[in-house]
Amino acid sequence: MLRPSQYDVPQQVASTLHNIPQHTPSHPLIIYLPPFFQSSQASPPPLPSFLSSYPTAVINYRWHDPSSSSSTTAPSSSPSPTHQWPTPLHDTLFAYHHLLTRLSSPSTTTPTTPRPIYIYSSYLGASIAASLALTESHVSSGKPMAVRGLVTYNGIYNWTMFLPDHPVHHQRSKTLLTAAARGEEEHAEGSFFHYLKDKLPDLFPNPGGMFDPFASPALFFRDPGMWVPEDFDSSVTGDAMSGAVDALSGEGEGKTQTTWNLKPPPKSYLTFPPWSSTLKIPEALLLYESTAPAPGKGTRKRKTTTTKTKTKRRVKVRNTFEGQAMELGVLMRRSVERYELRDGGEGTVEGNGEEGAEGQGGLEVEAEAEAERRVGMRDVGPVEGDGTLGGLGERMAGEWLRERVE
Repeated sequence: MLRPSQYDVPQQVASTLHNIPQHTPSHPLIIYLPPFFQSSQASPPPLPSFLSSYPTAVINYRWHDPSSSSSTTAPSSSPSPTHQWPTPLHDTLFAYHHLLTRLSSPSTTTPTTPRPIYIYSSYLGASIAASLALTESHVSSGKPMAVRGLVTYNGIYNWTMFLPDHPVHHQRSKTLLTAAARGEEEHAEGSFFHYLKDKLPDLFPNPGGMFDPFASPALFFRDPGMWVPEDFDSSVTGDAMSGAVDALSGEGEGKTQTTWNLKPPPKSYLTFPPWSSTLKIPEALLLYESTAPAPGKGTRKRKTTTTKTKTKRRVKVRNTFEGQAMELGVLMRRSVERYELRDGGEGTVEGNGEEGAEGQGGLEVEAEAEAERRVGMRDVGPVEGDGTLGGLGERMAGEWLRERVE
């Protein structure tokens, strides 16, 4: 087997190429973003087995590794010892645009059909992979390559879910669990989510970075519905902010006079891709491991087929790998249905009335079916915790890619 070739792109971002000489420049290219940052002294990360036969470019972005201690050192050339956000985004974009030049067709003319790119990543890398896929999936841009598909596993697509004010922490207020107990349920001691929450100050310089849609790609499609807090543990709409308002208004001595809290901003949908854009929602497969049942709940069956979630129905999610995938997947499907297929760029479906309801209903069914085909969310079952997909996940991802690449 040929050894992978390695080269550095601007800002000392190491990228590794696999199986490039064995394929023509027009063959679909796989871009793999590892789940976590590995220092330049480490060996190049191995490819997942289902990618081993494809021409693949590995982008080794720099982002603080949550599995390492705070004393982990980075290459001496970097001014940031922890490589906080947006360093990983800058690294990925530099490497991606370098790949467009290095691996494009040698023809001097602009190709009529761009070379297809499919992106795979998991965990931290999945955040960047999803935003890259959503913003580089042009249907007509004159570029030599364009993203056509995305596969992710256990990704974080909305980092604001980790903040106290996110609605996910309040949507089950009528259950038997208290708010504190709900937090323990979603970030159980020893879980990866609990660990990520502790590492937020290492990953982001401040909470504002979590509101960047390139870090939280779900925010391309909707407003976060919350204010940016001062730190990772404070609530903007809680008692602390109300106390500050009382102090400014001279009512600090009478706590009973001020019983309201600051309300969060409205959580409204955004039009993405924008109407004037050449972007198109790429095909996607969002994989996630089985979510442990809540305390007091029995075990549930694993979903072995594509999750069919109505985009018109409000979906309540938890901050789990499943919840993260569900939110992004539903938003992507909604965009396909509402903006790409059903409206044809002439407005929204809301307010059409009953006139033409039968014909509109047929279009809705077709649009919904296409959206579900385009964007899939699947449960790969329990995994060993080593960061890999596992046997079932590898088969799902491999079959999905083969249908599109070969």
